[in-house]
Amino acid sequence: MIKWIRKLLDNEVIRYAITGGLVTLTNAAGYFLLRELGIIYTAANIVSLILSKVVGFFLNKFWVYRSKNDTFLQAFLELLRFILARGFTGLVDFFGLILMVELLGWNDRISKIAVMLAVIVLNYVLGKKAVFVNRKKANQESD
Repeated sequence: MIKWIRKLLDNEVIRYAITGGLVTLTNAAGYFLLRELGIIYTAANIVSLILSKVVGFFLNKFWVYRSKNDTFLQAFLELLRFILARGFTGLVDFFGLILMVELLGWNDRISKIAVMLAVIVLNYVLGKKAVFVNRKKANQESD
């Protein structure tokens, strides 16, 4: 049983799914908690997005993609790519929620869940293709 679990967790997509679930749970829990405390939905969304992005960086870097950097510059550039990619998907989340609530008149909680599902897919693609990229492997494949 333990061998099967280890084999299962060796799969990057499975690790991402687990991490995505944890990050999504962080995002949703933060959002719903802040809404219950009476915080307006836009402010609650910003705070929950920032919190979930921080959790997401560390889980993705060290567990999903198992990214290692040889230099401080590489680590810094990886963090910068993460901030840009997740900043983009954060904007998709933020404005997508406003679009659904303000223009389409949908319930904010249902809209938040719908937007988060789309963002999960975007985050995986950007994380794998643009953020946590093994540059040595990428250079070998392009030769």
